[in-house]
Amino acid sequence: MKIPGVKALTFDVGGTVFDWRGAIEVEIQRQSDEKGAGVDARQFATDWRVKMFQTLDRMKAGELPMLNADGIHRRVLDEVLDDHASLKLSVSERDELNQIWHRMKTWPGAVDAIHKLRDTYTTTVLTVLSFAIAVDCSKYNGLSWDGIMSGEFMDHYKKDPEAYQQGARLLGHKPDEVMMVATHAVDLMGAKMAGLKTAYIHVEEEWINIYPTPEPVHPLDEFDVSASSWAELVEKLT
Repeated sequence: MKIPGVKALTFDVGGTVFDWRGAIEVEIQRQSDEKGAGVDARQFATDWRVKMFQTLDRMKAGELPMLNADGIHRRVLDEVLDDHASLKLSVSERDELNQIWHRMKTWPGAVDAIHKLRDTYTTTVLTVLSFAIAVDCSKYNGLSWDGIMSGEFMDHYKKDPEAYQQGARLLGHKPDEVMMVATHAVDLMGAKMAGLKTAYIHVEEEWINIYPTPEPVHPLDEFDVSASSWAELVEKLT
């Protein structure tokens, strides 16, 4: 059933729509096998993701110069490779590996669900990822949006309340006319505190205990809508 008063949906994409772990693990495993490095691809992927958010927090605090997600990913990749020293990569190989973030696949069912929701709502991205990552991964998967809002162009990054509120303003709506959709409860709580409606979508493969918090960290009744699948999300929102 259409949610009364909600005119637009803003989606988190890294982990909610796009499978970052799968993309990185496959590529790291391939390179590790080719070079006989014996790298733990799953741990490598986790470390890269964790260090990205830690570095983003330092940047938001003014401890580091401003970078978009591509710049942050590339910066912390050197640190991750230091920790997984058996995998030896040249500067050009590191630059190329950093592009794996632009080739993330969507979770099964996500594309069809989002396209169906576009028939009812203005449907956009609100992400800490770079504009280029969101564009490239969407095109890679045949996924269409009404718009993409990246933190690199905004005054704040999520989970700052101002990021969600600015997203609503850019859409020409009040915060309570916009619903944030995400699989990360901490993201949804940030949106809720900023006055947005919230929808939790369960993504089993993303439901893991990594930075910044394990999922979900709040009872699902904290959110206006909760769905165990993309099909259920469409059913509950239309």
